[in-house]
Amino acid sequence: MIRTLRWLVNLAVRWGGVTAAGRTLRVAASAVPARTNRAETRVFSITGPATVYVRGSQCRVSVSRGEARQIVVRSNLVRAFGLELAAEQDDAGVYIVARQKRVVGRLSRAEFSLEAPAETHLVFRLTPGDVILHDLNGMLELPASVLAQAEAAPAASAEATPEL
Repeated sequence: MIRTLRWLVNLAVRWGGVTAAGRTLRVAASAVPARTNRAETRVFSITGPATVYVRGSQCRVSVSRGEARQIVVRSNLVRAFGLELAAEQDDAGVYIVARQKRVVGRLSRAEFSLEAPAETHLVFRLTPGDVILHDLNGMLELPASVLAQAEAAPAASAEATPEL
């Protein structure tokens, strides 16, 4: 598929210039997402307090309260061909990892909707990503050191990236 797309772009550049190449890419990109999106729902039974660990790039995680004895993970993978998704459970909790593949991973995005009991410990490692908390009742404390690390990480990675 990548070779075909590359061939089409090269042909468009040779015969129609940059404008034709842009049109070809837009047409190809509009056709791809409809066929490559994937949605899954997984239900994990738990006994007592548990931890949900989510790690991924280009992720959006939406968290809401759920039933007392289960964790429900709904995942929506946009352009799923660029992601590898793993979800496992052990005695400590549930682990969800969405890893981008090398080249085509930049085109992909993962959206998770978690339903978990109120006593569930949540851990997110998103590079970059968004976390949305629904039905918050009580205090949410985010230490300043954690927020400073989150702000410093993008700046450090931008400094380490050489300019082309």
